[in-house]
Amino acid sequence: MNKYELIVILRPSDKLESLKEKVREILKKNQVVIESDDPWGIRSLAYTIDRANDGYYEYFIAQINPTAVSNIIAEFRLQPDILRYLFVKLPTLSKTA
Repeated sequence: MNKYELIVILRPSDKLESLKEKVREILKKNQVVIESDDPWGIRSLAYTIDRANDGYYEYFIAQINPTAVSNIIAEFRLQPDILRYLFVKLPTLSKTA
């Protein structure tokens, strides 16, 4: 398992809570261990994405199996209310004495 930063931008709507839960279900289904979850809230987008000018940002630090990343991306693509997502692998800290 590698440590990743994951940012998900969701379409703000009246079903935002169920959409946030759907993201967590997808992550749980792929055996993701969420170390921290930081909701950034609704922010203006730099440019319009799929006719949306605002997005709800959710920031995760999680341990994810590298083979599961492609499965998660495939499931995110099926959700029209997930505007964008970004996985960034964090470097591993080696302990040298």
